[in-house]
Amino acid sequence: MSTANSYIAELREVTMQFEDKTVLDDLSLKVRPQDRLVILGQSGSGKSTILRLILGILQPHEGSVFFKQFEITRLPRRKLQRVRRHIGMVYQYSALLSSRTVRDNVALPLEELTDKSREEIDKIVDEKLELVGMKDSKHLMPSELSGGMRKRVSLARALILDPELVLFDEPVAGLDPVMASVIDELIISLSERSKVTSVIVTHEMDSAFRIATRMAMLYHGKIIEEGEPKKLKESKNPVVSQFLSGSTEGPILEGTKDAITA
Repeated sequence: MSTANSYIAELREVTMQFEDKTVLDDLSLKVRPQDRLVILGQSGSGKSTILRLILGILQPHEGSVFFKQFEITRLPRRKLQRVRRHIGMVYQYSALLSSRTVRDNVALPLEELTDKSREEIDKIVDEKLELVGMKDSKHLMPSELSGGMRKRVSLARALILDPELVLFDEPVAGLDPVMASVIDELIISLSERSKVTSVIVTHEMDSAFRIATRMAMLYHGKIIEEGEPKKLKESKNPVVSQFLSGSTEGPILEGTKDAITA
């Protein structure tokens, strides 16, 4: 079964449960080529689950997940591994191997998934590290890097196989505002220069509106609003308005106020 090639990724009527909790409820979402799609939502709302479904790390209880024409939910393991080469992932806490240098962390996908020579790998690693401003740090260990530097190395690793889609899980979490802006600008410039499509999960409103070309608001397992950032800013949906403003007044906290004020 295949989907139209007009979308890089698509979730169709996906339901996802963890034990007795429904995290995604008949959710549908389309990712267009060269989108920088920011997924907004409360903590624990299922934003990161969407990224893991696209990668094929998780399987939905119902529905289908596609990457281009490939139905991720039906691919045999070997084919899924080949498809994953076209998807980069930047994890919330960078997920660098502490025992490997910056160079070796970035080179890992090339070493594991290709038959390129050491010289070819070194050339590609240098190119990607230069893109993120980290070429001079390739011999350092992760413990010698700041949080922002680790994020940049993680981004270089995600780009090493020249993916068509890059998934970002809280890319500026734990960074100060200045470094968060640096990472945001890096995501924008790399996506524009490399024509790569991005899906970004974040709580950070400044970052979200800086990066996004499109946004989707996830609430109670469903996408309740999506469109260009301007559309969400002007949304009449009380949940969207409350989330973007950070107000304690509104439907998001209904039913929990007694617990808060007790």
